[in-house]
Amino acid sequence: MPVTMRDVALRAGVSKATVSYVLNGRETSMRITDETRTRILDAVRELGYHPNALARGLTRKEAGAIAIVMQYPSVFSGWSGFINELMHGVTDAAIRLGYDVMLHTRQPTSIEPLLENGDTTTNEVAILTDGRVDGALLLRDTDDPLGQALEAAGFPSILIFSHSNNPNLWYVDCDNRQGGEIATQHLISLGHTKIVHLCGPHVSGPARDRKIGFLCAMDKANLEVPQHYIVEIPSRLSDYTKAVDLFNAPVKDRPTAVFAWSDDVAIMMMSLLKREGLKVPDDVAVIGFDSTALCDHTDPPLTSVRQPIYDMADTAFTLLVSRLTCNTSTPTQLRVSPELNVRDSCGSTNIRKETR
Repeated sequence: MPVTMRDVALRAGVSKATVSYVLNGRETSMRITDETRTRILDAVRELGYHPNALARGLTRKEAGAIAIVMQYPSVFSGWSGFINELMHGVTDAAIRLGYDVMLHTRQPTSIEPLLENGDTTTNEVAILTDGRVDGALLLRDTDDPLGQALEAAGFPSILIFSHSNNPNLWYVDCDNRQGGEIATQHLISLGHTKIVHLCGPHVSGPARDRKIGFLCAMDKANLEVPQHYIVEIPSRLSDYTKAVDLFNAPVKDRPTAVFAWSDDVAIMMMSLLKREGLKVPDDVAVIGFDSTALCDHTDPPLTSVRQPIYDMADTAFTLLVSRLTCNTSTPTQLRVSPELNVRDSCGSTNIRKETR
């Protein structure tokens, strides 16, 4: 049987309340003597007592843990340079601030029978507010209702790598539209006019904004964007057939550049282009988005628009903890500016020879 606080109290010859005061650091306020405190701590060590963290959290109304909530929990099990940097920033902040991190993977469609008549959002709110975590960082689609529902329930949360028009929601995001323009303008400045955009899923706010930035830059340059030059590639594991087929056209008709909505997609596209016998950047320039550490190790190194993923994740976690500990009520809404990291995958000019 597990050792209980009552066992400790009996061994030390004091009440359960006195043991609780000592273990919760309140012995001074309750005028508990050093001798009694020492006796209690000796009993704890001798019996091997470990406080029940969940019970203690319910008593204090705090769990000392933050949930990381993705739109699709399966993202935790897949390789991604973006997720690697995000979790690095989150865990470093959690260690510094003394919090645990819980990866929220429980599906809201298969929980307790008493909630089976609720909608998905109601069920997910119930899961997140059951006392196991104090707040949540939400990596969700822009139109996802979870953030607003948690706010209505009085549960602290912050959107990360997304934003909202709701003035009551907290978020830390990147100016993705600006980033899309920066990427496209770089390709245009190198002489490219036939540019393919590998866009993210249409439900993703960042992906939508990067696509808008791409189209805006093309429009400003008076360049046409054929409909088939925009191909939705949600992840590196998606079907790239439509994108690759564009480069099987005669040389004079095919695209000369690719702007991918993420580094993961850009890196996969470079691999597939090489498989088709095309050289990057001589035949096709490729630019990504995120500028993760992996970009320095691709062949050639990948030019990419950088959003400071690590810093944004750290900032969001720190803001959430500040919101929890300081009871700050005024929402913080941050939008950081991206920057271009030029490497080798776009070359210095559009040097493709039309006679090849």
